[in-house]
Amino acid sequence: MNAISRQPEDEIDEALAYHQGDARATIAALLAEREFLLREIEYASLALSYGFARGWKPARQSSTR
Repeated sequence: MNAISRQPEDEIDEALAYHQGDARATIAALLAEREFLLREIEYASLALSYGFARGWKPARQSSTR
């Protein structure tokens, strides 16, 4: 299946299947990946000049709604 025709439900099912249907393990893995990506953005922002980023800095946003 190509990336264009993939539906979000397919990706959810795939992630759950990878963790043998354990929803908590799936969520924990996704949160860990999110933290890794946030750190990568923070590291990249240190390498960007102020002018290149036009003053933008990544901000951690609360996930509570």
